[in-house]
Amino acid sequence: MNRIGTIAALAGAIALLALGTACFETSVESEDLGDDPRSISVSGTGEARAEPDIATMTLGVETHGATVAAAREIAATAADDVLGALRDSGVEDRDVRTTHFSIDESYNHDYSPARFVGYTVSNVVVVTVRDIQSVGELIDVAAVAGGDVMRFHGLSFGYSDPAPLAVAARELAVEDARGKAEQLAELTGVTLGEPLEIRESSWSAPLVAEALADAGDSNTWAARTPISPGTSGISVTVDVVWAIE
Repeated sequence: MNRIGTIAALAGAIALLALGTACFETSVESEDLGDDPRSISVSGTGEARAEPDIATMTLGVETHGATVAAAREIAATAADDVLGALRDSGVEDRDVRTTHFSIDESYNHDYSPARFVGYTVSNVVVVTVRDIQSVGELIDVAAVAGGDVMRFHGLSFGYSDPAPLAVAARELAVEDARGKAEQLAELTGVTLGEPLEIRESSWSAPLVAEALADAGDSNTWAARTPISPGTSGISVTVDVVWAIE
């Protein structure tokens, strides 16, 4: 065999070897892909609703004075009056929690530069109300006791024991996920197998009846403040991976 023929033969052998190697790598990748189970991934959501049995009010007092001592004394007296009125109306001490207290300088921004006019004291508490039918009455009681320095920051409703609602919502979420997976399996002509993975991705207890207000002149509070708790619910979302048989 001459030199040219030898080179050609070697080139052909190398080409065949490269082709064989390429074929071997492809078959291995195919095998690896076959090891992964086929699956369907879906999310399911369930919500269980009921009337709330507990309310949370956020309220407080805000006072102003030429000195820190003056502003603090007015705030202390007003806060005592408000909390005393709530206690007299049946609110227990364990259901009152201070969430904010501050003493800040106060400025009149109608001028440039702003002029210092004194100090502001803010004292805010969160009140848990276990008899939600009394919420409107308690708002009125606090407003009358605090007068013009009383501030009402918000109201929400919820559940003293949300566990039973969470269980019901979770069951509905799984049923929803199963229904979606069965429909997808039917539409694609496959058979749904066992769940491979279940993850609860969210759990929320939506609250209702958010309210924001400042107490006006206490002499104008002649009618009772109407409050309607309505219904609320707990929502659960689950992510489920189902095997395809």
